[in-house]
Amino acid sequence: MRILFAVDEHSYSAKTIPLVARLGNNTWADIRMLITHKAGTMSAAESGGAGKQIMVDTSKVLSDYHQQLLANFDPVASPYSQPNQAENETFGIHKEITAQVREGNPAREILTEAKEEECDLIVIGCSSQDKCSWRDAGKVPLWVAGEATCSVLVMQEDKPINKILCCLDHDYISQDSLEMISQMVTLFNADLDIVVLTEGEDIRQKIEEKLAWLVNYYNSHDIFPFIELVKLSSLEAFLSQKTRWGLVAMWMGKPSILGRLFPSNKLARLLKANESSMLLLR
Repeated sequence: MRILFAVDEHSYSAKTIPLVARLGNNTWADIRMLITHKAGTMSAAESGGAGKQIMVDTSKVLSDYHQQLLANFDPVASPYSQPNQAENETFGIHKEITAQVREGNPAREILTEAKEEECDLIVIGCSSQDKCSWRDAGKVPLWVAGEATCSVLVMQEDKPINKILCCLDHDYISQDSLEMISQMVTLFNADLDIVVLTEGEDIRQKIEEKLAWLVNYYNSHDIFPFIELVKLSSLEAFLSQKTRWGLVAMWMGKPSILGRLFPSNKLARLLKANESSMLLLR
């Protein structure tokens, strides 16, 4: 598994570091941390106080975050390399935590990096006070969530995750998506609700068979979900009940009806209106 952790210099990015560390520790994923700066800008130290627009020193921010991320792992047992770590201390398992600075439009550079590195998951924090945005770059999380070809985890700042809502198209459920949701339940020690989409009696038996399989899968992982029946036509209104869940997980793969129901513009509207963090599985 390869995780791209997209950051800027604000608190919602810094507060997402422990989550990425726990996710990496559970999955032993390779982690790539990315920060961007716009073309034509530079740090205060580089600019000498004149000329181009002055920005924060992105390289220093990234270096600080990198060290904070490494500090979350056991320096002996971790599969991630530590400074001055003896090679035999990783027990023969070597995973990477790398850092990268890219120049350009933040959303475009994040999407390009994820594609070039063949990432499985993008993790990005956002400001809940500014409707799921980045303070100095606007709708970056919304663009990334809507346009990425891999899964995206959008973390709302200061939003506790005690309950996870899992909304999966009953026709298309991948093993990877089930495992990712199981990881989220474990990471946050959260309760799990599963939405069963209903629209007509003709698919009732099919849904019941799939639901029984889902419940058995999660029960085998010591997870005991609560089931909610929701009509497909009412799903958007149901998901907008923003105080109910800390994290909403949705299967958005191309074959899924959810991907068709929530194109990028409607997905952006849902993210802006919803105070929950969101996991978009692809």
